[in-house]
Amino acid sequence: MSYSIKVDHQNKLIRYRHSGQIKIEDIGKAWDEFLKLKEFTEQGYNLLSDYRDGVFDMKIETVYEIVQILVPLKPILSGKKQSMILGDPYSTAGSMLFENEVYEKVGFLVKVFSTKKAAMDWVMR
Repeated sequence: MSYSIKVDHQNKLIRYRHSGQIKIEDIGKAWDEFLKLKEFTEQGYNLLSDYRDGVFDMKIETVYEIVQILVPLKPILSGKKQSMILGDPYSTAGSMLFENEVYEKVGFLVKVFSTKKAAMDWVMR
């Protein structure tokens, strides 16, 4: 697992980049870090997640587990945006399922993109 989290004050973004094999535990560790950032929890910063150098190493059904973990965070996440930049088809398919489920259950606006420019354009609107 290898990831980095940077706060971009100019664009009011939390920039998250992950490479290598990504397991559900890795996602959980990153979320623990996001929730420690007042920019994310209190100041309305959105999330730009770059997974182009990573591959999700989990079953597609894991999406439902992740959404259930996020349900208690609805007061923080409802109306917040996350752009996800992905490179491989398996990770993209799972993420597209995630975007629908997490919006329905949490109100978290997640969109999947293949380019950084498209992801930035959407999250900054």
